[in-house]
Amino acid sequence: MLERPRIIDVLRKPSKCPVCKSEVWDIIYGTGDMTEIEFFLEYGKSAIMGGDIIPRRPPIWACSCGCKRFRKVNPDGTDAPVKVKMLKDVRRAPLRNDTEGWEPSGNESELAARVMEMELRYDELTRVMGNLETAVLEYKAFKDDLDVLRNYMASGQWKKDFEADEAGEVPSRIKRGVLSEDGLYDFLQGADEILAQAKEVLG
Repeated sequence: MLERPRIIDVLRKPSKCPVCKSEVWDIIYGTGDMTEIEFFLEYGKSAIMGGDIIPRRPPIWACSCGCKRFRKVNPDGTDAPVKVKMLKDVRRAPLRNDTEGWEPSGNESELAARVMEMELRYDELTRVMGNLETAVLEYKAFKDDLDVLRNYMASGQWKKDFEADEAGEVPSRIKRGVLSEDGLYDFLQGADEILAQAKEVLG
């Protein structure tokens, strides 16, 4: 069973997911069982379906691949006031098509509707597959670095470096986010979740 997408606190909407580099979309709540493709076909825009249950501290954006969700916070880390987007408030704005203004009849109507639907699916998947190809190539380039970080944690060296940092032995001028408490652990857990999802989806 796949884990729920990890929620990341952010000050503003990210332009891309910091993990997989995919686009970041709005989360729409009050969607019931509606799927992302059904929403796209009806409203002509991309979004992540949030279902009917709105969390007490709701994320309002999500990675288009579904691996991460984002919750808006203030600079001090406290929850920022947000207004969640509800399906009932979204304007119906189907994608324009060159056939606009043409009113086919009979079998032509069914044919046109089918071709338009398949064209929308084709356009969306062309974008998704392009993002996937980029992500796969980047992962292949940095896969060895992931193994290095795993060994750094598993060998106990990270703990020694963490304790040295706590004792003030690591120069303050050095960037050391890797030594933040639970930072590397959470990153490696997140990486495992993403790889598990990829394995299940891609087979």
